[in-house]
Amino acid sequence: PYQPSDHDAVRALVASVLTEFGFAHAVGGAARDLAEIASRYGVDGAGFWVADDRGEVVGTVAIRPKEGRTCELKRLYLRPDRRGSGLGQRLYAHAETFARAHGYDTIWLDSSRRFGRAHRLYERNGFTLVERIDNDWEDNIYAKRLV
Repeated sequence: PYQPSDHDAVRALVASVLTEFGFAHAVGGAARDLAEIASRYGVDGAGFWVADDRGEVVGTVAIRPKEGRTCELKRLYLRPDRRGSGLGQRLYAHAETFARAHGYDTIWLDSSRRFGRAHRLYERNGFTLVERIDNDWEDNIYAKRLV
């Protein structure tokens, strides 16, 4: 689980990935979301986790309530040298297990079309494309029924 001592490393990881894909760190409220991890993800039915390798944050994933029995998958980010290693799958699986344990029946997510590898991970895990949005993120909206 995320600890306040992870904050700077989490922010640096997310900023690095966003920059890598041509986004400003503050796009779509990312900076505010990360500044408010404790209040946004410290509530019942929510969680924020880090993948730690010998004291270094190398990945993140989060779940937060959306509406009713739907939760939102958030902040699945990996350091470039960890992509393709199975770590993204393990982080996603952890988030889904958490969602199921908390009684959610649907996981919803939005993800930039620039994150092609992530989209393949979502589709392999049973997500279906719901909508394409032309916003700052160039988002695709995906959903997966858990029941």
